[in-house]
Amino acid sequence: MAMQTIEGQPTLVVRSENGLPMKLDALLSQMEPFGFAYREDFTPGGARIACTVLRDHRMKLIREGRWLARFGLRINAGLPQAGSDVPTVRVIPPGVLELRLEMCQDCGAVVVRDVSMEQWSGGRPARLYNQQTGETRLAPAVMRRNVVIGWYSGKRAAGREYK
Repeated sequence: MAMQTIEGQPTLVVRSENGLPMKLDALLSQMEPFGFAYREDFTPGGARIACTVLRDHRMKLIREGRWLARFGLRINAGLPQAGSDVPTVRVIPPGVLELRLEMCQDCGAVVVRDVSMEQWSGGRPARLYNQQTGETRLAPAVMRRNVVIGWYSGKRAAGREYK
């Protein structure tokens, strides 16, 4: 574990075996059978000082699609709470996840976000009323997760390895 500053924010960086493939190409090939909702390829322009020193990336969406997580993912979701040295951990259950991949326009680093729908624990269910039948039912409060589950480095020699 190491503290680093990424995009101006102190971040606890932990090497984790969370189920993502080690290479970006492997992740894309595992997503391929599900199809992609969005797909755009481009060639990164080359790393800037902001990428290498400040870790401030100009991200651009390259893929949206589904991926099968065979095991639950443990995500270190933040810095330890006051009075504790244990980082906040979030567990994402196994199953088909909706992923959003964004690539830095300069260095080629890729961030992987889980944007699957989940029930919102603090939300109130919606009351749905069918005007034709007069039937009323409750729908659970849902929202998008939007959790970073991994990064692939922008090092071309390393083939965008999972960090």
